[in-house]
Amino acid sequence: MPFLLRYQHHEIELKPGRFVIGRAATCELALDDPMVSRQHAALLVDAQSVSVEDLGSRNGILVNDVRPTGRVGLSPGDRVKVGSQELVLTQESAQPRARAAPTARFSAFGVMGTLADKALALGRADEAERLLSAPLDDMLARAKSGQPADQETNERAAAYATRLALATGKAAWVDYSVQLYLALARPLPATIVDALHDVVRKVGELDRSALRAYVELLRTRAASLGPSERFLVNRIEGLERVAASR
Repeated sequence: MPFLLRYQHHEIELKPGRFVIGRAATCELALDDPMVSRQHAALLVDAQSVSVEDLGSRNGILVNDVRPTGRVGLSPGDRVKVGSQELVLTQESAQPRARAAPTARFSAFGVMGTLADKALALGRADEAERLLSAPLDDMLARAKSGQPADQETNERAAAYATRLALATGKAAWVDYSVQLYLALARPLPATIVDALHDVVRKVGELDRSALRAYVELLRTRAASLGPSERFLVNRIEGLERVAASR
């Protein structure tokens, strides 16, 4: 019977291995909480047991309201407090039952991404922005420090930023995508470039100096790019022209 981690209205199935909880976007469960460290705690999961350990976090963890020393085993029903967030370990019943929200595998944005998707679908742009700001900022900081996330996670960050730009009308989220891929020294994904051609016409004034620096960087790398990437560079140059014409 698989172990589950209950967080708010979600039940996350715990696969065997290491399940990291923290504020970083790359954690298996990313929590938007200032009391939570980037990598705060880890669950160690196997077929028969689950244990938890603090990862040297600033505020530590509580298990059933007690601060543990070292790694501690958990039983179904145990409560783990990380920052101000409470998580509960449960176990799937032997009898089949309906699951309100399947959560077999969460993205690199964790629960925050799932909640933000719902908020955007409901037109709650401010709520989505609040949920995504911390993990997106974390990803940009990592890219600028030379420790970027994987390609899929970076693409999803740019996609979220583009959706936020359209939902909020804030040019800063377009600037975010430009700054992220400037730090990565790579062309933005084609789907993002296509979306941005529409979005830049609907938001405020862009940071044209950052966009100019990005275009110049891509031009210097043009000889090492394939045909499809060179086409993307042309499309990104087109973004600069659209921004200048507004």
